[in-house]
Amino acid sequence: MATIRAMRLLLLLAAVSLAPMAQAQEYARYLGGWQGPFLLYVAQQDTGAQGPPSVYNGSLQIAADGSVRGQLPDAACILTGSSADFVSTANASLDLDMSGCKDTRFNGHFTGKLINNPILRYASLRLSSMRSLDTGTAQVSAILRR
Repeated sequence: MATIRAMRLLLLLAAVSLAPMAQAQEYARYLGGWQGPFLLYVAQQDTGAQGPPSVYNGSLQIAADGSVRGQLPDAACILTGSSADFVSTANASLDLDMSGCKDTRFNGHFTGKLINNPILRYASLRLSSMRSLDTGTAQVSAILRR
């Protein structure tokens, strides 16, 4: 009986000690679902951000074939596009189109990176519009979690 209890205790300790590693593993690949606050802002090269950024909760889903779908419901933005490994399978280069946005400055083609931080369990998203606006360049930034 004592041996069974000791084995159960060892299994429990092993499970508890492996849990942080399993959580970090979630962030070892960029594929899958992501959510968090997205900052939308327009930046000029010389003066920085033009006005305060708008913040919207949103999500991205990156499929095994590299396709990307996402949404920012309160901004009415839909994201579609593709991804590819960037340096490793933890990070991605993204090529996305945003459409339907209430603020039409953010409709268009964006490119950027999703960079994972497995230790801190988040990914950083940075996207820049591929078209110039009279007022600057549309930017999207986010800290995303699983």
